Amino acid sequence: MTTNPVHVRLRMDPDERLAAAVGGVARFFADNAGLANELILELQSSVLSACRRCFGLHHSGTPCDVAFHRLPDRIEMELFLPAEEAPADKGHLAWPGVDEVHCETRGASAVLRLTKFVPPSPDAD
Repeated sequence: MTTNPVHVRLRMDPDERLAAAVGGVARFFADNAGLANELILELQSSVLSACRRCFGLHHSGTPCDVAFHRLPDRIEMELFLPAEEAPADKGHLAWPGVDEVHCETRGASAVLRLTKFVPPSPDAD
């Protein structure tokens, strides 16, 4: 298991069929963090659902960025929708297997951040 921060950034069209790539990265990060298989699948499914929801709200046709961050205590996924504002119902967003959901407008993009807290690695000392 890695203890160093790892970052992956994807750029893709807001096409629901491409959400599987984002789910694959979520699965890799969760597996690498040592999560149990049922938690991995739950997180992967929630990331796919979040992507589908956001892609459905994206109307500009410009590519979206997705950033993954593996930090010692958590996994973060940020989905950037250019030329969009954060949805008005942002306070009601929740997905199983995700510990925190944060939605904001950053610059000229709506940003959805999903956070999964993970136990520290035994070799993190």
